[in-house]
This record gives sequence, C-alpha cells and structure tokens, in this order.
Amino acid sequence: METPDTSIPLLLERVRSGDASAIGELYELYHDELLFAVRAHLGPFLRSKLESEDILQSVAVEAFRALPAVRADDHSSLKSYLHTMVVNKIRGRADYYGAASRAGDVALASLAPDAAEDALANGPSYRDPERFVRLEEALGRLPDADRRLVVLRKVDGLSSKETARQLGMSDAA
Repeated sequence: METPDTSIPLLLERVRSGDASAIGELYELYHDELLFAVRAHLGPFLRSKLESEDILQSVAVEAFRALPAVRADDHSSLKSYLHTMVVNKIRGRADYYGAASRAGDVALASLAPDAAEDALANGPSYRDPERFVRLEEALGRLPDADRRLVVLRKVDGLSSKETARQLGMSDAA
C-alpha cells in the first residue's frame, strides 16, 4: 500500500484526540491491504468457514478502539500493529474451530454453510479489486511453502530473520 508516511502520524494524532472521522479515514486507507492479509492468512479451510469482511471489521474495531494506547506513530508501526491483530484474530478463530472439531462439538460440514456460499459467490469487497484479486490469484498458485514465505515477508512485512525464525529455517536459507 502506497501511503504517504506523513499523513499517518496526523491521522493517529486525530484518533488519539477523539476524532471519529479519522478512524474512518484510517479504515479506508488500510481496508484493502488488511482484507488481503486476512484472506492470505485464512487459507481455504477457514475461508470456507468465515467471512473475510467479518474478520476485517472485528480487527478494525478492536485495533482502532485500542489505538490511543498503542505505540504506533507511522505507517510502518501501524501496519505492523494491524497485521499482528489480523494474525492473532485468525489464530483465535482457527484454534476455536480446531478445538471444537477435535471435541466433537461442531460438525465441520455444518459450520456456516450459507456464509461460506455467499463468500465464495460474492468474493471479497476490495476497494481496488483489480489489484488485490490478481494478487490473491497469484498467491493461490504458489506451493504452500512459497505462499507462506511470501505472506510473511510481503504481506506481514517481517524481516528475513524473523521470517526464517517463523518458518524454522536458518536466516541464510
């Protein structure tokens, strides 16, 4: 996402001073990037169970509500904070479905069938669909290991060292 780094500190200052319209502006600025991150992290199984937009909105509400207390002062730190929120939200949902499935509490075939059909039929509601749908398609064609690497480096913005750590590899790999 190409965002002038100078506008983010001003928007964050407005959010911290209680300006509700600044939250809307931040949401619009980060909408497509975060929706892409949600979809990249969900993977096919969770994407069939959860609405990407619901995850995005849940993350946005929690993240923007907590912004006054968060140490994010520029595009880079705000992006890192928001992407961490996305990963944590999805991890929580994945843990829920995994635990419920293992406990026999939820029949996998019965999980949100209408929502899954709607999501597959309608697709994501990107503001810039041409760009992000092409990115999703390209990401979907990658082997799993390559896909994970690209998501960590390019979507989440992790350093090569942190990416290697997450993948259980040496930094030289």
